[in-house]
Amino acid sequence: MNNKTVHSSYKNDFKSIFSPYILRFLEMKEMSGSKLDNILATLREFDRFVLASGLESVCMTQSDITLWRNNIYGKKATTIYMKFCIIGQFCRYLVKLGIPCYVPVYPRKPKEHYAPYIFSKEELDDIFNAADELELTRRDFRVKIFSIPVLLRLLYSTGMRIGEAANLKNSDVDMVSRSIIIRDSKNRRERLLPINESLFKVFEQYLVKRDKLPLSDINSPDSPFLVSLDGKPFKRNSATHWFLLILEKCKINYTPGIGPRIHDLRHTFAVHALNKLAEEGLDMYCSLPILSVAIGHKCVSDTEYYLRITSQVYPDLSEVTSNISFSQPSLSCNNNETTD
Repeated sequence: MNNKTVHSSYKNDFKSIFSPYILRFLEMKEMSGSKLDNILATLREFDRFVLASGLESVCMTQSDITLWRNNIYGKKATTIYMKFCIIGQFCRYLVKLGIPCYVPVYPRKPKEHYAPYIFSKEELDDIFNAADELELTRRDFRVKIFSIPVLLRLLYSTGMRIGEAANLKNSDVDMVSRSIIIRDSKNRRERLLPINESLFKVFEQYLVKRDKLPLSDINSPDSPFLVSLDGKPFKRNSATHWFLLILEKCKINYTPGIGPRIHDLRHTFAVHALNKLAEEGLDMYCSLPILSVAIGHKCVSDTEYYLRITSQVYPDLSEVTSNISFSQPSLSCNNNETTD
């Protein structure tokens, strides 16, 4: 293996006997375009386990895997499943190299038990108004309050994920064609989203204020589109902090671990979009692929989930959606994507 090809940010992270194989595996994943965050975290943990356990052979046995599994007890079922998938892939990689290695059997994929919160139109109005009235409580130009009103409207108007919004660059937002291109998506698939009239006006107002900031390169194509007063992009934790303050101001009850979450603006977009399509008389089943592409799902079967929520939020649509949700054949595919 040529160590010069290994990414410098993690090449010194691994110390066990598996380190050269882990680095080559990571290089392969990186070259295939895989996102490495979870893979890196899991393999770093695995590397520490190997060192602590004193394993001296790369030919892992079933008992070695069982010992590793016992060290991740107490984690959430979804986390355990994710770690098994990554270590399983690594073991299969070793086998392909001719190294005798036990490949663990994945546990059953846990079902999602989270029930999304669907905001009403009145609640959305209150949220947007509260965002517009946010005030700085301290003199800190790093706070992201400057972009919060735009961010919340962007999430609801397009259904994009907050991570996608945070990664937007100026070059991704085309005010002439009124479109947004999502490049760094969860499923590594680019998609084009329209900027509707109300969001367009919000962007216009935001850009006028943003471009007055005394910052260099604020208009550079590679600069972040949504910024704080110091020109830095915001992070999810900061957006969540302000969103919780907004919920409190709007008297919308928040339960830790349950919600509502800022991600529920995406769920609300999907449900409201389906409701609008139904009200316009469009065939709901034929509309699903359109919505699926817009929100960046891999499979239409993931988007079918919103039909059930829509029928619960809008009971008058139950007859429209019931045949689709429960009688039509599911448009499924084999993947590990969760509805989000």
